[in-house]
Amino acid sequence: MTMRIFVKDKNYSFQEIINICDKNDLITVDCLKDENMISVEKEGVDCIFEFIKIHEDVFKLTWLENFEGLGA
Repeated sequence: MTMRIFVKDKNYSFQEIINICDKNDLITVDCLKDENMISVEKEGVDCIFEFIKIHEDVFKLTWLENFEGLGA
């Protein structure tokens, strides 16, 4: 089951990502490999979503993990 709280065809502001993470007990992590990327994680689980910065304060979902047990 894939957690479907973010969608690929939508652009997100940083604050929108934070708000959605707060509501779903997720955390954001700055990616050390790329300062224009944000990783979203659940405690005890590696990255489940990755966003890339496409404009100033505009991010697009580029990757999501298909992880059992996170909900739909």
